[in-house]
Amino acid sequence: MILIADSGGTKCHWAVAGGRGVEVIPTRGINPVTMPPAEAAAVLYDELLPQLRGVQICRIYFYGAGCIAGAAATAELERTVKKVFPAAEVEVQGDMLGAARALCGHERGIACILGTGSNSALYDGARLAANVPPLGYILGDEGGGACIGRMVVADALKGLMPRRTVERLYEECGTSYAEIIENVYRRPNANRYLASFVPFAVRHIGQPEVARCVDRAFEAFVERNLLQYDGITSTPVHFTGGVAAVFENRLREVLGRYSIAVGRIEASPIGGMVRYHTDGK
Repeated sequence: MILIADSGGTKCHWAVAGGRGVEVIPTRGINPVTMPPAEAAAVLYDELLPQLRGVQICRIYFYGAGCIAGAAATAELERTVKKVFPAAEVEVQGDMLGAARALCGHERGIACILGTGSNSALYDGARLAANVPPLGYILGDEGGGACIGRMVVADALKGLMPRRTVERLYEECGTSYAEIIENVYRRPNANRYLASFVPFAVRHIGQPEVARCVDRAFEAFVERNLLQYDGITSTPVHFTGGVAAVFENRLREVLGRYSIAVGRIEASPIGGMVRYHTDGK
């Protein structure tokens, strides 16, 4: 049996693939940059292993946020996983390579992640050939949930939306002008807070002022990321992530304006990761 992990900082999905099909097991996320090895081991021992009783794991492919090739923290995580599963071969890679393998398989293409943040890479069928740095929600992350939330909130607070839309935002999100400012500038995890306004944008995407915010976020993703890749209009572009999935129609429409062909759009890469590692190639 093989074990494949798709991990962020908050949650991780483990796919057990083999003779009995595929089973997905959720645990807390493991990020080697922010999580000490002892805590990562605790997640494996306390949350994962009890759900694997009687299952013999021979190979583990771990794809995660914070897993940087050659970094000491990544090597430490690999040793931790190997200690918990001493009989298994272990490979630890970054989430971007995981997304590329999931979306493109063994073919050339551009893989994109649109979740709370965003990322993209040109994949040659075996490795990441080019990557425009995402830079986080302050300097980048165009098209991600934090970016969309920031545009919606900023337009609302600046009076660029109809008063009724602003009132709905305050009412449905249980917030106020003062609370938004407090959460963005004085409390931690402002990116996650801003991304929490994405459901409001989904519910009101039929309103032109909300649709414009979403479109502007995707336009920024195209212009500041995708257009930097050579051959972008002749290369299939694939997406994974919750934001890409819930705004699929608008995403396809915006990219169409730039003559960019959109291929797969999947909410989670875990299914594609299983395909990649079990298709016999």
